[in-house]
Amino acid sequence: MSESRLDAALSLVADRQRRRVIRRLRTDSDGETTFEELVDDLHDADATESLPADTDREGLEIRLIHSHLPKLADHGLIEHRRDEGVIRYRPDERVEAVLDALPTEHEPTPYGT
Repeated sequence: MSESRLDAALSLVADRQRRRVIRRLRTDSDGETTFEELVDDLHDADATESLPADTDREGLEIRLIHSHLPKLADHGLIEHRRDEGVIRYRPDERVEAVLDALPTEHEPTPYGT
């Protein structure tokens, strides 16, 4: 993997919320979900997994629409059809390799942090 491609992949997975979006989309058999389902899953997961809550549902929606989904779409990782409310995952082996090398939210890091 070239340095620039590695940098792009690292940039995408640097944010916890984007990692969660990618992981969520990877679990769908067809790689497609609705915006509402994605928001529900992410918001519910915060409450049930004892993760820091992303304040409120509306705030989560705003961050997804204005920050995370556009960044993922700009890198070709998703197709977001806002008019239909559909998000389709477009796997990228570089991003997946980097993501797979990272611990999940529930795994402790080797350094205990």
